[in-house]
Amino acid sequence: MEKYKILMEINKKAIFAEEISDAEKEKAVSVLLNGVCHKEEILKYKKRMKADPKTDTIYPDYYIPPYNGNKKLRLIQGYLPKTNILYANHYELEVIRLLFMFASDNEKVNEMVESTLQRLKNTCFGNSCTQGECVATGISVLRFLAAVRPDDSEWIDKLLNPLGDMFLSFGSGQAAVQKGIPLSYLLMAFTDINSEKTRYLITQKKEWLLDLLRRGWITGKLSNGKISEGDSYNLMGKYIIRNAIGTLSGYEDVSKYEIYVSSKDERCYCNI
Repeated sequence: MEKYKILMEINKKAIFAEEISDAEKEKAVSVLLNGVCHKEEILKYKKRMKADPKTDTIYPDYYIPPYNGNKKLRLIQGYLPKTNILYANHYELEVIRLLFMFASDNEKVNEMVESTLQRLKNTCFGNSCTQGECVATGISVLRFLAAVRPDDSEWIDKLLNPLGDMFLSFGSGQAAVQKGIPLSYLLMAFTDINSEKTRYLITQKKEWLLDLLRRGWITGKLSNGKISEGDSYNLMGKYIIRNAIGTLSGYEDVSKYEIYVSSKDERCYCNI
């Protein structure tokens, strides 16, 4: 569980634009590298997923999600996955992505990157599958590519084009999830890529996104006094949307737009 907690904390800091110290980076690399799953664990997991370990490319080869009492853990931005394909691949890809960002000169890290890229090339979700949560798994692949192979525009576009079309078709509302796609996770990928194409997509939905930023979102406590774990990620969601808007011309100094929790209703807002 320590690896998962580190993954969540580092990404949270990045989203909130908080400094990540060298000591934190070193600890993350040490824990994650020392936490590579044994081959026996991987084989056991793949068999449990009813996959042939000799030929399988759908499930991870290095990191499987920690045991959580048979309950899935949330993605780094708060979405609760429904399928093991999204759940397992998100975890491995986000871990190796983080390792590459902090230790790109490490031989073991580069070995895992190259092997994982080869695995992904043989998956449906690594090649623009638009069925079920394979679509959301493609977002994990996009984030991975944006970090480890940012110049592979052909592969990135193969995933970005169908996801971009879906993004443009999103409807009104808070839109935590649209058509099975976690909006904030997709915007994290767009922000990572920050290309002419992603800026075009965000521009087309700019007014909708600005409206989402200005709305009051519950930060955890419901009217009946109970805490909703999903709603507790709304504050992070605001920052993710703001970061995406910040890739656009005229919004570069995005930090001047304050995100805050109102003392009147305990909801989060942005003064953009």
